[in-house]
Amino acid sequence: MHKENIENITFSKDLLDKYYKKECSGEEKVIVEQWFAGVRFSKEITGEAHQQWKNLNKEGVPDGLLDDTFYKVHYQLHMEEIREENKKSVIKKVYKVLSYASVIVILFLLAFNLWTIRGDTSVEKPVYTEIYAPLGSRIKFDLPDGSKGWLNSGSSLKFPVRFTGRERMVFLSGEGYFDVSHNPKKSFVVNTKKYQVRALGTSFNVLAYEDNTEIEEITLEKGKVQIEKINSKGEYRKLFSMEPGQHAKIDKNTQSIKLTEQDNDKYTAWKDGKLIFRNDPLERLVENMERFYNVKIEVTDKKLYEYHFHATFEEETLFETLRLLKLSTPVDYYICKREKNPDGTFAKRKVKLFLRK
Repeated sequence: MHKENIENITFSKDLLDKYYKKECSGEEKVIVEQWFAGVRFSKEITGEAHQQWKNLNKEGVPDGLLDDTFYKVHYQLHMEEIREENKKSVIKKVYKVLSYASVIVILFLLAFNLWTIRGDTSVEKPVYTEIYAPLGSRIKFDLPDGSKGWLNSGSSLKFPVRFTGRERMVFLSGEGYFDVSHNPKKSFVVNTKKYQVRALGTSFNVLAYEDNTEIEEITLEKGKVQIEKINSKGEYRKLFSMEPGQHAKIDKNTQSIKLTEQDNDKYTAWKDGKLIFRNDPLERLVENMERFYNVKIEVTDKKLYEYHFHATFEEETLFETLRLLKLSTPVDYYICKREKNPDGTFAKRKVKLFLRK
């Protein structure tokens, strides 16, 4: 839906609440889904919706409740689309994934791909596409070889529209979970800026955000992977191998490797809409919440860094998670008012954490 059509929709939080509770009429359901189809990745239109909310809101209801409802409806629409994907053909699945990531596949690239399939493959060059998970979201993807997985908030994955050669090479920036289709003749390689994770048929998680200059993490659920690093000659050499149930943390500065065996669900639960903490320090809690909810968290009381946290949050909104955190830990919080940018969009929400007195 285009920006000019948004004014034709009767906007209200009550309508969004009815949708989330599955109490909408058929006509109301169509209105909400059409509206969200247009605003899902548009900060400009979302900002305009906030302005309309302020104009319509006569009772002084906090702006945060609108964001709370936005998140719930986004999540419900996302889960419904995933269930619908499972019923569709592979072609429709790929189309859905690409539209999720707001990726435009140019027609001449598809034509070139068809030509290489039917024509002389001896001169074929790989044609790449890229998918992106917007901040605060997680998307499911399917690859040309039948492998599948998830991308976490703010992550991107580049891959060829058709795997050729001796390897199935993909390029990851951020965090991704991979369920690899077994092929003993072609290893599957996830390439980050400094390392490679090589597998044949396995399930594993790779965390390699570019804004984290110190740590990369790999979690192996099943199968076997080999971790490789590029040397001064541009060649990749083996560093170590991993067995199922192991978690590896690599310090990119010192090249030190910490390999542990523990409950690794907390490293992969993000793809299922969960945040899991098991005796984890505040740094990990903050890092995961910032990525999961697309917020900026400021710790105002340094004593909080002395605490470790044990909690599971499933399908909760930011506001619900903060309330639960306050009830079960010595943490209290303050949600700052969102600032409006000159272009009409809103700055990232900011949350301050402090020690409850």
